[in-house]
Amino acid sequence: MKYRQAIIVLILALSVTATAQEPQDPKPAVTIRVDTDLVVIDVVATDRNGNYVRGLQADDFEVFEDGKPRKIDFFSLNDEAVLTRPLAIVFALDLSGSLKPEETTMMREAAMKFTELMKGESYFAALGFNNNVKVLQNFTRDVRDLEKAISKVKRFEGSTRIYDAIDKSITMLDRKAPRTSRGRQLRRVVIVISDGFDSASIIDRREMVRRANAAGVTVYTITLPSYMLSPTRSGERVITPLDATRVVSATGGRDFEANVTDFTPVFRALAEEIRSSYSFAYYPDLRDGKYHEVRIRIARPDVKLRVSRTGYIAPVK
Repeated sequence: MKYRQAIIVLILALSVTATAQEPQDPKPAVTIRVDTDLVVIDVVATDRNGNYVRGLQADDFEVFEDGKPRKIDFFSLNDEAVLTRPLAIVFALDLSGSLKPEETTMMREAAMKFTELMKGESYFAALGFNNNVKVLQNFTRDVRDLEKAISKVKRFEGSTRIYDAIDKSITMLDRKAPRTSRGRQLRRVVIVISDGFDSASIIDRREMVRRANAAGVTVYTITLPSYMLSPTRSGERVITPLDATRVVSATGGRDFEANVTDFTPVFRALAEEIRSSYSFAYYPDLRDGKYHEVRIRIARPDVKLRVSRTGYIAPVK
C-alpha cells in the first residue's frame, strides 16, 4: 500500500514539473509545421562540471546525416522558465519483489506543491513491470486517471523485466501517443522508476535502442535506494546494469539517483533537464524507408552533448 501511494505521488510530482506553469508574459514558442515526417532531435549541452549550457545558437552546431552535412529547418532552446514543447511520457514502474519497504515512504505535501502548477499540455501513460509487463493507463492529460489506475495495483512481487518494459513503452509512444498538441510536436519520453536490476527480459537491447532512436524516444531512469551495490570510494554509486548497457545515454537520457527521504530534488532536476534542451528539426530529403544515421557536433571542446537519437527511418514515398 505504501509503495503504491509513493508511486502515485512520484508520478504526480514528475508530471507537474514537466508541465510547469507559464509565466504571465511567456516567450512565444517556435512554430513547427505539423508533419509526421519531420525529424526532431533533442540535445542537452553541459560543461565539464555537468552544468547546463544555455544560450547556444544554431551556428554553434553541425548536423550530419550519413556522414554528410545537413541543413536544419528549425532550431530552438526550451526556455528555462517555461516548457515550450509539450511531452508524451510513459512512466515505467517497477512492481517486482526486490524493493525495500522504506522506499515506499514519500511526503504528499511535496507533490501537492507541484500540482498547483499543473497544466494540460502534455500526455501521460503508465505501465508496471515484474515478471510481466502490463499497461496500467493509456495516454491521458488528466493525472487523476493515472492515480486511479495505479491505485488498483495490489501486489508487488516477481522478477524484473526492465528492458522489456522500456521496449513496450517505446511501442506505446510510437503507435498510441498523440503526435501533436496545439500544433506542436510532442517530445517522447520514458521515465523508468526501478532499483536498476533486470532479471527476466528477453528483448534484444541493441534492437531496443535502435527502435528508441528511430522513434525519437528519450529514456530517463530514477534508480531507487534498493540498488544494493556499495558506492565507490569517491562517493559515486556503482553503475547499474542500465548504465552498463548504455540504454539511457544512447537515447540522450540521464539517470537520477533517488533519496528515499525526499524525491523533490529528483523532480526539480528532471524538470530542469527537460527545460534546458535544444531542439533541431528538418524534413528528410530521402524517402526510401531505410535507417539513416544522424550525428550532431559542436566545435567547443568544453561542451558535451547528449542527443535523443542517432538516426531515423525515412518515410516511404
